[in-house]
Amino acid sequence: ESLGQVVTNFLTFAKPAPLMLTSVDLEATAERAAEEIRADARAHGGEVTVSGTFPAIEGDDVLLRQAFSNLVRNALEACIGAGRVPFITLEGVMDPAQRVVRISVTDNGPGIAPEAREQVFRPFFTTKKEGTGLGLALVQKSVVIHNGRIAVGTSPQGGATLQIVLPLSASA
Repeated sequence: ESLGQVVTNFLTFAKPAPLMLTSVDLEATAERAAEEIRADARAHGGEVTVSGTFPAIEGDDVLLRQAFSNLVRNALEACIGAGRVPFITLEGVMDPAQRVVRISVTDNGPGIAPEAREQVFRPFFTTKKEGTGLGLALVQKSVVIHNGRIAVGTSPQGGATLQIVLPLSASA
């Protein structure tokens, strides 16, 4: 089963991803990603919150939902793996001057070591015992094909912040 998941993830990463562009409600996408792990976070005494401004953009809802889900799942696993009560936030900030929206996934886990930040998006790089090293590579691929970018930082709580920047649609 694990080998099958690695092969599936690798094939997803390697093949060109055709975009199915529609109007994507980023707030609904963020809320679905949060809802997927909310019960697990609460079972460990934590919480997952969604806040801020999430405009609709032109994009592929499936790819963006997978990217958000992967980021919040990673945040949850990092917190639990470090023995911390998980507090995860998805926050949207619209920047009309630059015509972008910034979506940050922030946690209170152990954070990402500065020396690993340059490598986390490389295929097969992982710091997890059970990880394949394809999750963040797939997230980056999904963001880049939406003409966006993703960056790693430190959250105010000392954990990790992964910030996705996506262009606003012409109608936003």
